[in-house]
Amino acid sequence: MDFRIVVLSLTFWLVPAWASTSEQLDAIGTLLYQYPSKALTEINNLEAITSPVRLSEAQKLRLALFRCETFLQLGENEAAINLSRVSEAKAKILKLDQARPYFLNCMAGAFTNYGDFRQALPILDSSILLSRELKQPQSLINGLRLRGAIDTQVDSYSSAYEDLRLAIDIYPDAVNQKPDWALPPLAHIQLSLSQLLAKKGENKRAYEVIERAANTQELKGKVRVMVTTQMARMAQLNQYSSSDTLIQQAKSLLPELGTALELAISYTELARLEYSRANYISAVQLLEISLNTFKKQKKTIEELRAQRLLAEVYLASGNSSKALVLINKSISTGLRTSHYGELILSYQLLSDYYAEIGEYKLAHQYQLKRFEAAESSFNFIKDTRLLQLNARVSRQQQLFKTELLQGNSSINVGLGFKSGYIAIVLTLLFGFILGVITVRYRKRTVEAPIAIEPHNNAHKVERLISSSKSGGYPLSLIAIQTTHIYPADLPLLVSRIEGLLRDQDLVINREDGELLLLLPHTKETGTLRVIGQLKEIMLPLLHGHRTRIGYARMQQHDSLNSLIKRANIQQLRQTKIEEEPTG
Repeated sequence: MDFRIVVLSLTFWLVPAWASTSEQLDAIGTLLYQYPSKALTEINNLEAITSPVRLSEAQKLRLALFRCETFLQLGENEAAINLSRVSEAKAKILKLDQARPYFLNCMAGAFTNYGDFRQALPILDSSILLSRELKQPQSLINGLRLRGAIDTQVDSYSSAYEDLRLAIDIYPDAVNQKPDWALPPLAHIQLSLSQLLAKKGENKRAYEVIERAANTQELKGKVRVMVTTQMARMAQLNQYSSSDTLIQQAKSLLPELGTALELAISYTELARLEYSRANYISAVQLLEISLNTFKKQKKTIEELRAQRLLAEVYLASGNSSKALVLINKSISTGLRTSHYGELILSYQLLSDYYAEIGEYKLAHQYQLKRFEAAESSFNFIKDTRLLQLNARVSRQQQLFKTELLQGNSSINVGLGFKSGYIAIVLTLLFGFILGVITVRYRKRTVEAPIAIEPHNNAHKVERLISSSKSGGYPLSLIAIQTTHIYPADLPLLVSRIEGLLRDQDLVINREDGELLLLLPHTKETGTLRVIGQLKEIMLPLLHGHRTRIGYARMQQHDSLNSLIKRANIQQLRQTKIEEEPTG
């Protein structure tokens, strides 16, 4: 009788203890995005439990995930990478595969913080695929959010919008997921979407999205600071009267942040707002504090951004000597670390400065350096996308082989031989497709761009213009008059132009003696560079006549006809300028 009473008493004591542990884990899962330093303390306390109640293997993994995500929030990227690798391997051994995509997300987040998209993107693709296979909406949402943030940074706006909208759409399902693992607040995803829309120039929509995030009831701590700062920025860009109030509100929330690094990042964002409203002294003070922290903690990317912004503030306030020292430091670091995005901005800053003071040769030199950095950035992103593609095809091949092996175990030997033969053929087919894609990406000048046949013109051009508008990426049109070129030389000219352009560029040979070039993902600076190369190609074929080339950049209301008209008008203006006598 006494033994049964003891067992019964122990049962009643253990059940609340287990429930308490689960509640503690849930509380930490919320805390780590709001107050990460406090979350880390709670994680350490929970790991030090010495009572008879022990954490299950799944709970230990969840606690490790919280620690990993907390490291990300606190800027401890190397620690996050090491922990995520160990924990993902442990999840494999324990056959707790549902935990794996969460640790892959954490690893990818750390690489993203380093600016290493080449490693982050393939990891995120694997995480997103695993999340779908294992029906883990929480990890799927975080993977989509991270991938959307990267695509925003590399100007892949349509992909970023697709990922972030999907993450928001499936969020209600993730809230109800059982068992829980880790789910970032909805405001985090809305913040990323607002930043994307702002980068596309859709400032009103960006404000509406972040305003919805700000109205979330459970908005606290670090998330609240980030959302309020973004809301202030959007109010400022939209010239809303509330912007000054929101900036003061963001400043008043700074005590919610628990570490020097978090404060330094927020100071940099607030300095940007102060710079925009010409409060140069305040902006300089904030940036100097930020830079001191970034240097101490060896945060290269953050230091580069703050340094460049401080240089902009110095230039605007007339202190060009300090500004030039800082910009040259940024360029030196950017070259050493291959941070092409910062190099592009730094070169543009110098080019604008020298143009403003009349040093046009120097301005031109830095503009050329900017073009080189942009080309390196393009090649880097292209190679990264190729790695993504390779990872996806490899994953699909692996899944395909697994399915075949599972199918072979339930059929006779004859059918097994046939299935194996089919598997070999399909694998070779995958390999062939992958090889073709690889060649097209790496040798984009070898294969000619798409020369559109007349009957396909309308459909392909319409699709390109529609995609550009919906995706928010730039599209340029170049119009070339070919009336002064002998008909026999025209195929040679077209061939040379095709060799110059990329795979995605379109060439249209119209019957009215005009060549049209459609260049997606090409801004005005890139278009002018192409035009310079076209003039060199055409010169031997013009027999003394002038080149007649015009261009236009697509606007939201444009059709193909309006683009051509504007290019022709620009062509006439350029011809008139060239024909005017110089006196």
